[in-house]
Amino acid sequence: MGTHDPRAPWFDLYVKDHCPRCEQVIRLLDQLGARYRARPLADHPEARRLAAEARTMSAQLVVAMTPVGLVADVFGGLQPLRIRRHLADYAPSVWDEQEAGA
Repeated sequence: MGTHDPRAPWFDLYVKDHCPRCEQVIRLLDQLGARYRARPLADHPEARRLAAEARTMSAQLVVAMTPVGLVADVFGGLQPLRIRRHLADYAPSVWDEQEAGA
C-alpha cells in the first residue's frame, strides 16, 4: 500500500533490528489501522539529524506526516496519545469525501 494518499496521514518509522520497542510502535500502528513505512535507522542519516533536532535518544524515531507529505511531528519512543492525536488531527473529513466525489 502506498503512503501518499492525499487524504490520509502516515508515519515514517526509523527503527533498529531486533528492537522490542520498535515492534511495539509497529503493533500499535497496525492496531490503529495507520499507514506507515518502517525503515532501517542505519540507512537514513537524515533520520539521525531529525532525532538530534527533536532531542530524542530512542532506538526508534517516529516522524508523523501530514496527508500532503509534510513533517507534522517528530518524536521517539512509544507515545500512543501522540500517535492517536496525529491520526485524529489529519483524518479525512466529510468535506474531503464530498469534494472527492464531486
